[in-house]
Amino acid sequence: MSAILKFIRENHILALIEQAIVKKKSRLSLNAFEITEIPSLLYTCLDIEHLYLHRNKIITVPVQITQLLNLTTLTLDYNNISSLPSEIGNLKNLVNLNISYNPLKVLIPEIGDLDNLEAFWCNRIELREIPKEIGKLSKLDTFGARGNHLKTIPVEMTRLSKLRWLTLENNEIETLPDTMDGMEALVHCNLRNNRLRDLPPSFLKCSELMFLQLNNNQISSLPEDFDTSFLAILEMIDLRFNPICDLPHPEHPLVRYTEALPSAEAPLSESLPASSGRPHAHAAALAVNATALRLPAAPAQRHDPLLIEMELDASSIESSSDWENSVDSSELDVQYQSDEERADNDIAQFFQAVGMVLPELSRYASTAS
Repeated sequence: MSAILKFIRENHILALIEQAIVKKKSRLSLNAFEITEIPSLLYTCLDIEHLYLHRNKIITVPVQITQLLNLTTLTLDYNNISSLPSEIGNLKNLVNLNISYNPLKVLIPEIGDLDNLEAFWCNRIELREIPKEIGKLSKLDTFGARGNHLKTIPVEMTRLSKLRWLTLENNEIETLPDTMDGMEALVHCNLRNNRLRDLPPSFLKCSELMFLQLNNNQISSLPEDFDTSFLAILEMIDLRFNPICDLPHPEHPLVRYTEALPSAEAPLSESLPASSGRPHAHAAALAVNATALRLPAAPAQRHDPLLIEMELDASSIESSSDWENSVDSSELDVQYQSDEERADNDIAQFFQAVGMVLPELSRYASTAS
């Protein structure tokens, strides 16, 4: 980065922080500024509730960040962070946390002290195990840990009775606890691209389950007592690209073995009791997921949640609009900025644009001279 560009960016960052302090703003976006060290001035923004630091080059998260006790949203994804301060558990008001795409390797047990955490993304952080303390996050609604090196999950995690969205694809999971039904609110579970040999029967007791993705595993048979009657709103169990697909297997209207959707000749609703009152579950799930993201400062009126286009997490292996994919935190605040915040954001984009042009201008100037 040229000295002139670095000067512009650093001063603009400080100006944004100073403005947030003076105006007592609740939201501050410092994403994509190539920040390597969090400015100490930031720790005096005591009114900040939503802090966006993703897509920078931050290496260290100083303990002082835990002085921002009003934080409800903190995004640190796409940086170079190798550790978190143990004091992070002091952020008792934190609702959304994204630490994805950092070389963290471990989750510190103090994560379990975030009493109000509802959405937690830790995709591709080179994680080998989830600490048992995650079971203390009694309000957790959404958890994503795709693209790591997990071989199982702790039994304590299955006590998360409010967890609805679980994404663990692209890991090395071989076994799961036999208490998965402890996640009694589970709506969507994504376990594709792992090493599971069995379909855990306890999943069949999760009464709210709509989608169970088990494609690309090592499953060769269904449980002996396979029965989906308890799953009144189940849409699909995806078993594509498992050994069972090439072996004799029982057909089931809600089990997908091939690229063709199950029960192609008859609607899924015909295979279910008329009394189940089954809605258009996939559309309903999409609608519900919009609220599951816990987007900050959402407006009171919002008639069509599908109108919001959200960038899917880069680790998704399928190009689709599946709602199980974690949302890139850069999209979290876009829809709900005030006019003043949008103006600030436009200024930030202007300086970023200047930064892109300066090298070309300086090259031209040197050539002309």
